[in-house]
Amino acid sequence: MAATDPIITTAYFLKLEAPDGDVRLCDGGVLMFGGELYESHHPIFGALIEPDAPEDGFGDMAEDGQIVLGPNPPASVQAWYRADLEGCRLRIWESDIDSDGLTAINVKQRRDMLVDTVGRRQAANGQDQLILSLIGRPEKLFLKNEGNVCSQRFHQSVFAGERGFENCTDLRGFVAWGAETPPRSAGYTGGSYAGGGGYSSSQYSR
Repeated sequence: MAATDPIITTAYFLKLEAPDGDVRLCDGGVLMFGGELYESHHPIFGALIEPDAPEDGFGDMAEDGQIVLGPNPPASVQAWYRADLEGCRLRIWESDIDSDGLTAINVKQRRDMLVDTVGRRQAANGQDQLILSLIGRPEKLFLKNEGNVCSQRFHQSVFAGERGFENCTDLRGFVAWGAETPPRSAGYTGGSYAGGGGYSSSQYSR
């Protein structure tokens, strides 16, 4: 490598959309991205300690990951160890740094996730650490389990007297799907039922 060759510096940075304001951290120094400044230290949440790479999920495993922050010691525990961080959006990027030593270029978004759980632990040196367990946004919405469920009660509300669910075994639970209530236009049409996730020909007859 020649002395005149450009030096390429890579950066890893994140934005946590906390209820009381965004937390923008990078893994060293400062950088600018999208008109916003990312720093290596936050007055409450401290510094990024373990930028653990999130893992993709396969089959019935949800996409997940973990970020560990070292909160600022003068900040109170209540200021950073908070239940209201759960469900907050957290985005992670990786980029090169321009020749000005500040601007992020060739930016690639690595993850767009939600905080699933918030944990606290102490390092060997006694330092408090904040552990943010992450989950993919679609998986988090799915786990809310809102809407109609494929249960015997709902089944018979559509097909009165149909008792097929009594022959089902090894049911672990019911999973929500569709809207919580059917649209106003839903109803019996032409001998069939248009429920919350269906449609009737009257909806398209205008």
